Amino acid sequence: MKKVLCLYVVFQFFLFGGSCSNNDVVVTDKESDVFSNLNLSILDEEINPSLVIHEGVISQKADTFRIVRKGKTIAVVLLSEPIRVAQANQVEKWGYFQFPKIFRAENGYLIVKWQMKDDSHIVFGIDNYGRLASKDEGATWDAINFDYFEKEQYRVEKKTGDILQVKEPTSKNIKDYNSFPLPVNDEPILNYDFYRESELPEDLRGVYFEYRDKLLGKTKLVHASLNDPGYLRYAIDNLMPMVWRGDIKELNDGSLVAGVYPCLYQNSEGKVLRSAVSFYKSVDNGINWNIIGKIPYGGDEYDTYIFDGSVGWNEPTFEILDDGTYICVMRNYNWNVPMHKSFSRDMGKTWSIPEPFTPNGVKPKLLLLDNGVLILTSGRPGVQLRLCVEGDGAVWTEPIDMMPFIDKEGKYKSNRESCGYTDIIPVDDHTMYMVYSDFLTEDKNGEYRKSILFRKIEVIKAI
Repeated sequence: MKKVLCLYVVFQFFLFGGSCSNNDVVVTDKESDVFSNLNLSILDEEINPSLVIHEGVISQKADTFRIVRKGKTIAVVLLSEPIRVAQANQVEKWGYFQFPKIFRAENGYLIVKWQMKDDSHIVFGIDNYGRLASKDEGATWDAINFDYFEKEQYRVEKKTGDILQVKEPTSKNIKDYNSFPLPVNDEPILNYDFYRESELPEDLRGVYFEYRDKLLGKTKLVHASLNDPGYLRYAIDNLMPMVWRGDIKELNDGSLVAGVYPCLYQNSEGKVLRSAVSFYKSVDNGINWNIIGKIPYGGDEYDTYIFDGSVGWNEPTFEILDDGTYICVMRNYNWNVPMHKSFSRDMGKTWSIPEPFTPNGVKPKLLLLDNGVLILTSGRPGVQLRLCVEGDGAVWTEPIDMMPFIDKEGKYKSNRESCGYTDIIPVDDHTMYMVYSDFLTEDKNGEYRKSILFRKIEVIKAI
């Protein structure tokens, strides 16, 4: 098993322990100390990853890890002390005081929000969140006392500074419509009924976006259309959510690409299949979206994976790598099974058969730092941070775990320690901020209460 670490300075020839040339690079004391400190913990780099759920290295304080390959430190990872953004003042049930998100407001301050509602389609689109802001890059968090534009999770911030973000409406009761098409399934599947999107009433078709014009400081609602023959929407007990969730990227020519779920279709026999991840492109600033490619659940045997309540691929995240390759990481239908990765080398049209590469994980988040390091966060059980130093998605480090989740008997604790959802944003070419939930932080009385935690993570790469 290889070993890995990251740096922010460009070095020539050998970092240490080798012969010197006349072109030695002078580094700061901090950088020199980090790279020459052989006592720092080493983070393994996996060639053939274990798909058995296990803990990696645990970090619950300020830590530095070396990533070493063939005896050389190739990078270091510096994690700040976890900072508590907020803590519940009472026992909260599932769905409350979790699922954190982070963004930078237009005035430069950081804002973290967390859900305070049930984890259910019934409350989709309803704004019920806790929120705090930081004016000092995460050191302290206070109530928001300024006007700001709320950034949603599924958005693209364009080179112009304009923002296009999915604005999910509340679920609609299909019984409220005077007429409604028949479902494509003969009888409900675990309370699900499925409908061809192209046959639905106009307000239940397409995708709703919010468009923020930075120059004018104005926001408008956009009802975009989808061109995806065979695309299905679902209703649960007659309630129909309009779910279209995933990353959106801006290409060099200004066009937009989105990789989203749930994307449900029928096979040749009319059976509803488990969800694919579908990729769409818009050339008119998000007004119209055309299907360009899919990652079907089950690969070559897609037609045999009938929807049975197991959703299929969901919660995808994708990045565009430095060579133009697209990488997509997806949660499987459950949380205690491997996450998968898939690649496209033709801008999202065709995709490799998904391969498992982590033993567990929900809500993966990818971020390609400007120094070329690819970051992956996910969780459940626990919360994990993984790094791909080459930035190609091939070889990843063992996880840095934000908390332990294996008990004394060697069993993992399910979701008792965290919801497992994370959010990350870049700060500069080698730094990012991360937020996550920890259900086992103690309050002043020593009682466990859910908390939202914030960390600064630097990845300093040696090249």
